[in-house]
Amino acid sequence: MKEKTPFISIIVPVYNVEKFLEQCIDSIVNQKYKNFEVILIDDGSTDNSGIICDKYSEKYSYIRVFHKNNSGLGLTRNYGMEHASGEYVMFVDSDDFLGPMCLKKLIAPLIQGKYDTVIGGYTRIDDTGKISLRKNYKPNSFFGKEVKENVMEKMLGNSPKKNDSIKMSVWNNLYSLELIKRNKLHFVSERKYISEDIVWDLDYFQYSESVKIVSSAEYYYRFNPDSLSHKYWPNKFELYVVLYSYLLKKVKQNNLSEDSINRLKKQFFINVRSSISQEKNNGFYKGLNTIRKICKNSMLKEAIQSYPIDKLDKKQRIFLKLIQKRMALILLLIFKLGLEK
Repeated sequence: MKEKTPFISIIVPVYNVEKFLEQCIDSIVNQKYKNFEVILIDDGSTDNSGIICDKYSEKYSYIRVFHKNNSGLGLTRNYGMEHASGEYVMFVDSDDFLGPMCLKKLIAPLIQGKYDTVIGGYTRIDDTGKISLRKNYKPNSFFGKEVKENVMEKMLGNSPKKNDSIKMSVWNNLYSLELIKRNKLHFVSERKYISEDIVWDLDYFQYSESVKIVSSAEYYYRFNPDSLSHKYWPNKFELYVVLYSYLLKKVKQNNLSEDSINRLKKQFFINVRSSISQEKNNGFYKGLNTIRKICKNSMLKEAIQSYPIDKLDKKQRIFLKLIQKRMALILLLIFKLGLEK
């Protein structure tokens, strides 16, 4: 019997990444699995990224290039899906790259059975290519209601007691294009919700009926300190509050468990920590006033009050207690002196 070889659309949004772009595209071209198309979308790059994209499309017939005005990562992925013709879509960030067996390992379950989604792990690297983390998930299959309980909920974050989340990213996954189109799914702008990936995952997995998790870390994710989640943003905390509020509504609409709400809150606290941490690089009084405002936020206060703090480790408990008691000065000094580590 002839082996099934699903056709994959690999969508790569491109914006000012001339330093890493050739490595990214070469890694896709050199995949052991060959039944795919590549959709490169130049999102208004001002460097040589667009020229590099054109060079590859002239060389390889299965690479298509689109040039458009800048709109951000989420909306550019939507543009790519509009032009995709595969049974499944895969998203690759243009400063990342794939190991040669990446697609083959993701495709393997689809040859043996039918799944609408496949999830793989990842390897985190720095700008020099040095590995800082390798995340292999335990292989598993989930069907029907199990998808919400074992995939959707775990993408919200870790439980209070342990680190058991599935990273809320869209790369190194295969998504059913038919499911996407049938339910009119699309990415929101990261300029509005700061993390478009988790919003997408919640939207997508409410319709997913069959998920296969594979043990593969063949996706090399480049940690970028200049990305939205790592650089200084004056309104970072406000954006995280908007995201948390939106996700909380989604969780309740999908009738997810109390555990999922606690997972969401724990991730919210991590984002709050990131928002406070960035103030160590701000002027002293400006940073102090910002942290005071964060401590007074009613949504944050409610989240801490209704969370099982006693199940957290000591440092996490102290951090939340300092927020509850509005100890802004102590919080600022902790981060300025590097005592949070």
